[in-house]
Amino acid sequence: MKRQTLIRAFFAFSLCCFVVSAAYADVPDQRKEMSLHYYRGVVYFESGRYDDALTEFQNVAGIDPYYKDTSVYIEKCMDTLEKYRGDAKLKGEKDVDLYFLGKAYYDKGEYNKALGAFRAILEKNPNDKFAQYYVQLCMNSLPPSQARKGRLSVAEGKVVELTDLEKEVAYVKSDIREQEDVEKFLREKALRRAARDEVIRAKERQLKEQEDILDEEKQDYLSQAKITRETEHLKNQTEKWRNMKEKLASAQPGVPAELIDYPVALNAAEKYYIEMNEALCTSRWNAAGLSAVGAAINYCDAILIYYYGVRSAAPRHENVTRLLLENVKRSDTQSSVYHLRAILNLKRLIDDEDRPITRSEALFLSDHSEKISEWAKSILP
Repeated sequence: MKRQTLIRAFFAFSLCCFVVSAAYADVPDQRKEMSLHYYRGVVYFESGRYDDALTEFQNVAGIDPYYKDTSVYIEKCMDTLEKYRGDAKLKGEKDVDLYFLGKAYYDKGEYNKALGAFRAILEKNPNDKFAQYYVQLCMNSLPPSQARKGRLSVAEGKVVELTDLEKEVAYVKSDIREQEDVEKFLREKALRRAARDEVIRAKERQLKEQEDILDEEKQDYLSQAKITRETEHLKNQTEKWRNMKEKLASAQPGVPAELIDYPVALNAAEKYYIEMNEALCTSRWNAAGLSAVGAAINYCDAILIYYYGVRSAAPRHENVTRLLLENVKRSDTQSSVYHLRAILNLKRLIDDEDRPITRSEALFLSDHSEKISEWAKSILP
């Protein structure tokens, strides 16, 4: 049982030390020392070490006699010690033994014990000067609260006890305020932590939104890049097929044609011929020259389609001269081809220089186109 009591006392002492260190972290060193003596005294008292407990409580009373219930513990320690040692036996001792016992306690600094011994002498002999002298010395050596209680009457002692109780209540209120301050600090700290966590969460949400936006932009960029690549590929394929078509057209001077294409070519030739004459009358030389070229080529195509089922391959109309020489076996074919070559050569020169047709050039083109028109009309039905 005693061992269990000591274990509980040890844990109580550890808890008390922790509470003291937490509650009084910012108070002066004297208050810390007073608290430490007080809780040591409580542990010693609970473990049955009344002499050590009395010493600790006396140390507390030496600093502040009104600290908590220090005076109560001192009285309990003294009563318990007197009970163990036997008050009756103490009073039954001889006076000379009481003198030596009180003097020994006084020399050791145990003034409460010495005071008990000298008061026992005065109960037997109230006029003992030696005992009265040492009682006065012990009273002067004791803490003020205990000394006052020894000198005051019962009513005054109650007033003193009431004052001590009020001071103890003040200490309790001070502890409560300190505890409230600690709780307030903890609450404020928790609020600050919650606010900081909320800011962190807001930042995380903002970063997530930015990441989503960047991911969308990345996907858009990849899509645009894919479309650009496909467009470029399609453009390259188109250019490839165009080049191939032109290559095939240049390699083949003519393409097959049906008889139903003949009226189309003839109508186009006559339309160009009429426009050429109108443009010459109105001095529109560029239009006259272009219409002359169109009329000459379409008259030749009409001949080739009607008699031979072939026509020149656009856009290289220069091959029409080759087709005429290869297919039209007439004596006047060579002279007509001469007029057509003159028209095509001048047209190529004007296209290379990228300029409009002049008056003299328009007249030259229209004159040769007129010759080809007459030749075509002479051999077509």
